[in-house]
Amino acid sequence: MGILIQLHSFIRWILLVLLLTAIIKSLSGMMSKKAYAPSDNKISLFLMISAHTQLLVGLVLYFISPKVMFTADTMKNNVSRFFTMEHSVMMIIAIALITIGRISSKKAATDEAKFKKSFWFFFIALLVIFAAIPWPFMQVAKDAAIGWF
Repeated sequence: MGILIQLHSFIRWILLVLLLTAIIKSLSGMMSKKAYAPSDNKISLFLMISAHTQLLVGLVLYFISPKVMFTADTMKNNVSRFFTMEHSVMMIIAIALITIGRISSKKAATDEAKFKKSFWFFFIALLVIFAAIPWPFMQVAKDAAIGWF
């Protein structure tokens, strides 16, 4: 299980870098009214691939992690509630937003609409991800003994 947690942590950084890059490029494209380039499409593709890879690793962890419990006391325990419900559901929502943002930007008629759709979907996904990360200063991270890396 340790290698899966390491992989999940490693992919997280790739996903965040790609997500921030896609947001910055989309905002730049919206502001400067430039053409939606093949590089913009590739970044959103790699972002979606990394998000779905992260989802697959996360799903495996979900079913083998001792922090995920399906008992009557799950919602009473801070750590098990976070990993069983809060983290999992919010991350699935974020991945759905990334996927919808990629698909809707590909289908948009104009370059401006492509940048606008990708920017807003990716930005909202980033906010959801930030809300669902077990940050070191959060009580749940302290209770679960989660490190930063």
